[in-house]
Amino acid sequence: MVRKEGTRSISKIWIFCEGEKTEIHYFKHLRSDLRIQKLQIKVNSSNNKNALGVVNYALKFLERKRDYVSGDIIACVFDRDQNSSEELESAKKLASHKGIDIIFSNPCFEFWILSHFECYKRPLDKDMLKRRLISSLGQYSKNDPLLYKKTKEHINDAIKFSKDIISMHEKNGIEIISRDSNPSTLVHKLIEQIHNFDE
Repeated sequence: MVRKEGTRSISKIWIFCEGEKTEIHYFKHLRSDLRIQKLQIKVNSSNNKNALGVVNYALKFLERKRDYVSGDIIACVFDRDQNSSEELESAKKLASHKGIDIIFSNPCFEFWILSHFECYKRPLDKDMLKRRLISSLGQYSKNDPLLYKKTKEHINDAIKFSKDIISMHEKNGIEIISRDSNPSTLVHKLIEQIHNFDE
């Protein structure tokens, strides 16, 4: 991938989501809420459920963008979905080779939302996750545009709980970017990168 060279005082984070409105709403509201002067957050939908497809979309998209320069942070946000562990590994290898951060959630992004309220460590499916979200939020609907606003006061808990669960998996020798890491989320890595610009 050819990257344009340049220097500037404002950095950019390019976030590429699968296409789910949940993630798009969340990151756009986070961007509006934080208003970090030294950082531009660009949120894009790849309309692709395949992990490798999201990474390839990001690469092709940025090749056409004049305001993309070397040093920008690129993050691909995707869920386990129907991806096999082999497909996830291929996406991870390509992303690593191209300097892209993988922000993976298993079983889905909504586990990051649940992590604002509890450190849930047992495997779960989307139906069980939805029930726990309703219990925590009072009500929950997929693609809720206000999820960030409803959870932001607990974001430090979500970061801590996410790290605790990642640590648990790593101690058990489980590859995080795989089907075996249920439940887990790496969204905290992206949140921490964004917060670093606000210090």
